[in-house]
Amino acid sequence: MSNNSYITIDKGISLSLARVYGSVTKALIDSLSKPSCRHYLRVNTLLISRGELLDLLREKYSGYSFLEDPYIDDAIYILVKGPYKVPIVEKKVVVDKNAAESIMLGAPVYRPGVIGFDEFSKGEEINIVAPNGRIVALAKALVDSSKLKYMKKGIVAKNIISLYKLPPIREMEEYKKGYFYPQSLPAIIVSHVLDPKPSETILDCCASPGGKTTHLIQLSRGRTKIVSIDRSIGKIEKIIDNIRRLKLPNNVLAIPMDARYLDRDLATLRVDKALIDPPCTGLGVRPKIYIDKTLADLRNSFEYQKQFIKPVASILKENGLLVYSTCTLTFEENELVSSIIVDHGFKSIDLGRLPYADKVYYNDVVAYRYHPLSNDMNGYYIAVFKKVSS
Repeated sequence: MSNNSYITIDKGISLSLARVYGSVTKALIDSLSKPSCRHYLRVNTLLISRGELLDLLREKYSGYSFLEDPYIDDAIYILVKGPYKVPIVEKKVVVDKNAAESIMLGAPVYRPGVIGFDEFSKGEEINIVAPNGRIVALAKALVDSSKLKYMKKGIVAKNIISLYKLPPIREMEEYKKGYFYPQSLPAIIVSHVLDPKPSETILDCCASPGGKTTHLIQLSRGRTKIVSIDRSIGKIEKIIDNIRRLKLPNNVLAIPMDARYLDRDLATLRVDKALIDPPCTGLGVRPKIYIDKTLADLRNSFEYQKQFIKPVASILKENGLLVYSTCTLTFEENELVSSIIVDHGFKSIDLGRLPYADKVYYNDVVAYRYHPLSNDMNGYYIAVFKKVSS
């Protein structure tokens, strides 16, 4: 399979995308195999100004271009380098899908992602290959294959040439100090749309790992009460870890709970605003090695997402604001779920324009779609509603 091969996709998923994208569906799917040319970071403005962070990054990582977004005042981006041609060598290491999608952007090869390998020596050049055969990088082995057999963690190989290139974001001192949070631009925009105020209580369903929760803390300077819910203690711990890394005031009530039952488990809670950003097929996340979602996955996601609407509606105050968002592109998970929200006593809110978004309409809903064919964005969907009846 070549470096630029077209992504195969389940027919049912393709038909769902075609309902929105029509004749450009093939081009849309193909674009998912490539990263956006802009990789976004959200500046933690409670610790550092955008200008100060840009100065730090430009000085330390002078081989990359760091730029401020012209529309969102706490967003910066790195220009992604590439694509590069990866030399083909005799030996290879096969990694899982998630590892391959990181390695193709320049990340090292870590042991947990390795699923198969040839025999090789320390210092030897090896190709890093995805499960579908796509070559994503040329790397230099830091251990030999006989040692790799017994490793459970650690770095196996150093990336030499990858399809694309970014600096090592999570290894940066500035990341560890909490100066920024890696986040797609549409996800950053969601919290600005929620616009937290000091006197409000905001519910964040399916909140882990805490990108939007921590952004709401930042925007409100810790003065908005935030209730963050996710299904397990492990997911809640990720939220708390990010609050700590970003050194934010902890005005968050983080609860391990299934938000589909919060009307039963938190029946007395009343909130001014709510965010439903549920698990989805994730088709908008780029780059993709391949798309393994099926029509069954799509139907399951749709049925799952619907279950959040009624319980959230029951605890949202009259005239309260509900934001529904996903990082996927399908009609069912976006427009169709939005139309069901309207049926639960909500009115769609027209925000005018949002940066980089296509404004879309379905039935009585006005919403905002982000996708690779418009401004080279990751795929995303945002719809905003007001509760008008109980």
